Amino acid sequence: MKKLIIVVGMFILATIIGPGTILASTIADAIYQADIRATNASYTATHVSAPFTWSTDSLIDGYYIDSGFTNLALQNSSGQDIPFMPGQGSDPWIMWIEQIAQNSVLNYSLYTGGETAMGGKLAYFPGMAGMTVADAASLELGNNFEIELSGYFESGNIWNKSQVFGVLNDASGLSVFGSSSITYQYTSGTGVIETVLTNNWEGQTFTATSTNYVSGVDLYGAKYGNPTGNSYIALYATSAGFPIGSPLAVTTFVTSTWTSSLEFRHYDFNAPAVLTNGEKYALVLYVDNGDSSNNIRWYKDDTSPTFADGNRVYSTNGGSSWTNVSGEDFGFKIYTNPIICSYSQLTGEHTIKVTLTAGNSYLYVDGVLADSAAFAGSITDNANAWIIGANGSMPYLYYAKLTVGGVLKGSWAWEYATTFTDLSGNGNDATPSFRTTTTDADVSVAVIGYTACNQSAFVTSDDDEAVEIVTDDDVGEMPSGWYGNFHPENLPGGQKISDFLEDLGFPSEFFWFAFVYLGAAAITMIVSGFTHKLLPIAAGGLCWTVFFCATIGVSWWILFPVGVIIAGEQVNRKMASY
Repeated sequence: MKKLIIVVGMFILATIIGPGTILASTIADAIYQADIRATNASYTATHVSAPFTWSTDSLIDGYYIDSGFTNLALQNSSGQDIPFMPGQGSDPWIMWIEQIAQNSVLNYSLYTGGETAMGGKLAYFPGMAGMTVADAASLELGNNFEIELSGYFESGNIWNKSQVFGVLNDASGLSVFGSSSITYQYTSGTGVIETVLTNNWEGQTFTATSTNYVSGVDLYGAKYGNPTGNSYIALYATSAGFPIGSPLAVTTFVTSTWTSSLEFRHYDFNAPAVLTNGEKYALVLYVDNGDSSNNIRWYKDDTSPTFADGNRVYSTNGGSSWTNVSGEDFGFKIYTNPIICSYSQLTGEHTIKVTLTAGNSYLYVDGVLADSAAFAGSITDNANAWIIGANGSMPYLYYAKLTVGGVLKGSWAWEYATTFTDLSGNGNDATPSFRTTTTDADVSVAVIGYTACNQSAFVTSDDDEAVEIVTDDDVGEMPSGWYGNFHPENLPGGQKISDFLEDLGFPSEFFWFAFVYLGAAAITMIVSGFTHKLLPIAAGGLCWTVFFCATIGVSWWILFPVGVIIAGEQVNRKMASY
């Protein structure tokens, strides 16, 4: 029974450990090792994307890493793989630090070289603009698609095509939303203006009639004169009908881009914000500067407005206090996107998949169904680009895939280039932005050493000016029958001799063959100096040779040259009898 428990326990342990072992990188054939140190000069930091300086081009040119970046892996002191991104051109490398304690250091090892694919955790670390894929007919979703993302998830708009489709991860949860529509608007009033400049802010309140996402707005107005600086449209929660707190969503435009023509102008928010059914919100417009001759004018209706779910509000002190004006409404439109599927907020490394097929939408998190809903509609088409991993929503990304109608139409992953090739072969290449700075100013990383960690050989390639690394796998097998399997440990002190020679880089086989061969020759000549008889002369040399062949594994064919020496010695002394 005891043995059975031990056997079962070992099996369970192997089952637990096995997958981790399979997924770990292979560094056994690494030739070089870089020692990397992360330092935290302040309080405990978590989820840090940190840069360190290393010349990628020099490493490639020197054959320390291959051009496909397959022979490198980054590990922590426990041997766990760490996500990282080689720097593009002159950019620094970026690595992930899950947590580093207050005023402490962490040590990492970056392994390179050799011809064995290591399977390191190469990842794309996006800049704030994320990765952009231009609109294309083959990428239109329709009513049958699948989107898959793998990487680290933080709060933000993970995958978005403005007014069409998006995956948002925020305090409300991980939400998938569909095509937008104009849900709240007022358009009849056109003749009365309110001047917006510096501290004079104007706003319009409205009440949400459903829980969904607001993605963009239209304002009805024009510029007056030549205003400078930026203007801002912000969405606020309200209390007692007045804007409160920080904006839920913001969009910015250059004030001078407005014209003097009166019209609706559309802007998308940087990140969608959730609207809760029954709650009142405020849409606020304000500008950097202006005067009575240079400003923005937002048009309103103050005679007989018909918008029943809100009204105009204004502030003359930059939003510190507000005044409510009933019976007046600005011209505006608010675009909202219906929530298709949702799940609790994600933080950490995951793989998510969103599908729409046969009138139903499904959301999977790490291969497990998280939510589903009937969705009989189709995702509409527009010319906006796809934006993936922008504004820190994904600190690092392993891959992104888009399948339409059961056919892979777009697939992207990190590569050492300014453009990521569409791996699906459809030509939908991506334009990435790259992170170059740390996400925590108190955390710094540096390469403190780079040395050889494994024996290697070098040969000249077809390019006379290039050097090519040759690993043990490239060295031919030793011909069978010519060399034995040595066992110097059978001879007192033999193993120490072999180890000493190997440490010097000198093959121990050369020593042992020379030792046995020359020793047999010396014995033969010494014995022949005491006697002129063939038998003891031959016996001396042959006994020496047989002893070492049998003890440490020197091949038996060496007896032949020893016999030749014996015969030659007798001829030399004219003592042989024929």
